[in-house]
Amino acid sequence: SASADSAARESTAAVLVDSSAMSGFKEHLQGVRADVARRRNERRGEPPLEFRLRPVPTARRLWANAMGGRLGIGSDGNRVALVTEPKTGLKLPGEYCVNGGKCAPLTGMGVRIKRIAGIGVKVYACGLYVDPASVRAAVGDRYVGESVKDVAKDQALFDAVNGDPAVEKTVRLVFARDIDSAKIRDALSERLRPALGDDSPSLGRFEAYFDGVTFEKGQSLTFTASGGKLITSFGSKEAGQIADGKLCTALFDAYLGKSPVVPSAKESLGEQLAGHVTG
Repeated sequence: SASADSAARESTAAVLVDSSAMSGFKEHLQGVRADVARRRNERRGEPPLEFRLRPVPTARRLWANAMGGRLGIGSDGNRVALVTEPKTGLKLPGEYCVNGGKCAPLTGMGVRIKRIAGIGVKVYACGLYVDPASVRAAVGDRYVGESVKDVAKDQALFDAVNGDPAVEKTVRLVFARDIDSAKIRDALSERLRPALGDDSPSLGRFEAYFDGVTFEKGQSLTFTASGGKLITSFGSKEAGQIADGKLCTALFDAYLGKSPVVPSAKESLGEQLAGHVTG
């Protein structure tokens, strides 16, 4: 019958989408592994691999459709799967690219917990994105041969990351509950004001971004420090850019400084970076 033929065609199409999508994803994983091997060889002084497998455009589209669009675009045009923060179940992109330019991997992850009446309330999942190669360039051979465990806890490493405008860095917050943006603004301003002063034009512009905004559960707030500019985005929409190196340093001090608002994110970032700067 016509209905049976239609059902058969739909079933066949579903199988084709699934198999093609999985094929594309497997090729993507092979590409990632090849890239890791190439970078490792470059650090060792060995000739880099000259090939990299990439999924064909059709397979990439099919895989994205099969995943319901829950993937981002990586630095090489491949699809990058999202990473789940385990305590909140919220997802962060495995790689973050700024304005279609430089991309950095997810190198630190944690959850902001606010204690209210003695109860820990999850506020947001936090992802930190820093290119380990740029950090290695910033610190040179200072940590070569040292203990990874010790370097991961060395505040001087985080100060080098935060203090060097050539090291592009991003922090992405994904909210675990609906929250008035004024609460986020006030919490950040409290950290920024001592470094910038009450009359700072940059602080005024920054605070104005949050006027009339409400963050819903699952929505993201992203800050990127790039070349002395702070880029702020709500979801996929850029709110603005402020050219102020002091603002960049003060904001990221909230996440990389001696008293981070998300200690687990800073800790995991240190572990990741230490492995790159000690070898």
